[in-house]
Amino acid sequence: MKIFARSFAAALLATATLTAGPAMAQKKQEAPKPPKLTKGVQAALAAAQALQTAGDSAGALAKVAEAEAVPSPTADDTYMINAVRLNSAVPLKDNALIEKALTNMLATGKVKAEDQTKFLRTVGSLAMERKDYAAATTAFETLVKTDASDPENVVALSELYWAQKQTAKAVDSLNQAITASKTAGKVPPESWYRRRLAIAYDGKLAAQVQPAALGLVEAYPNAVNWRDAIIITRDSFPSTDEQVALDFMRLQSATGSLNGERDFVEYADTALGRGFPGEADTAIREGIQRNMLSATKPLVKELQTSAQAKSKTDKASLPGLEKEIKGNPKIAISTGDAYYGYADYAKAASLYRQAAALPGVDAATANLRLGMALARSGDKAGATAALTQVTGGPREALAKYWLVHLNKTA
Repeated sequence: MKIFARSFAAALLATATLTAGPAMAQKKQEAPKPPKLTKGVQAALAAAQALQTAGDSAGALAKVAEAEAVPSPTADDTYMINAVRLNSAVPLKDNALIEKALTNMLATGKVKAEDQTKFLRTVGSLAMERKDYAAATTAFETLVKTDASDPENVVALSELYWAQKQTAKAVDSLNQAITASKTAGKVPPESWYRRRLAIAYDGKLAAQVQPAALGLVEAYPNAVNWRDAIIITRDSFPSTDEQVALDFMRLQSATGSLNGERDFVEYADTALGRGFPGEADTAIREGIQRNMLSATKPLVKELQTSAQAKSKTDKASLPGLEKEIKGNPKIAISTGDAYYGYADYAKAASLYRQAAALPGVDAATANLRLGMALARSGDKAGATAALTQVTGGPREALAKYWLVHLNKTA
């Protein structure tokens, strides 16, 4: 119960007085008026407080029950009955009574403004602990309306929405929390961004996945987040072909987010299958250098041997392929891809630029590849100009990621 300790202490401090109305046209606020209790309630609560002082919390609660049985209670009666109940329930560690007392006190409208958030947070937390998500949600929704200054409350509300399969509300709440934190000049924690992406993805909110993934790498562009964002986005386009898949892996390579044998083998195998042995060999060598691949493993050995053997003739054939372009944008792009695979980004960019100007070109593909090559060669302005022209489908998504990557690199 450590999480509720501060709330309980604050709640106890609040039980001594009731709220007074605002002072009208006075420089100084009037002192809070003492509660007006009916005679039967006052007598029973006085006895209860005496028993509390003697350490008899159970006996005090019996007197609270007597006070509660007095007919026609006023709001002041209800407030003080539950204030005394609260002070008896806390030493007994009776969460059900604590929640009941705080809920009843809030319902009277007598809780001081500065204590309302503490009461609501405790009520919501206790309801959440017993998995009464509806009651917890009501408390936290009221809490957020009462005090919009603490985004942690909105994050808690998001989890409650998620627990009740209200996925859109869960993501929207995290959006609000992140925005509120930024507006307050604070840095939202990484966990909020990751949680937003996880909920959007697991909840199959297609329209929310990419913005959440982009937001994650914009705020925290580490290798783990890049890999998660790229793979989740790639998976959100189930009909992508090998060429688009290769572009996603090229982005992983550029962001340093290839991780593990599976990533490197898939990258090398896909590049080799698409006819880019130089790129496949580079992927294998990087995987070995980073201890992600074992050079002695048969699969790795086979891939590397094939890639290196094909690279010799492939690289020598590229000047001849350039001569065959003759207004064919597909040949221009594929030849540019080959140079890209050999890390000759300047040459690749010139071919992509040539392709982009030819009739019948797939403009999204040409501009994406041009932006990629210029980004890898260090031409930030040129890359940005090309990438902002990419529209439609997974290539537009890729272009947005490359733009984020550009803005995060010197």
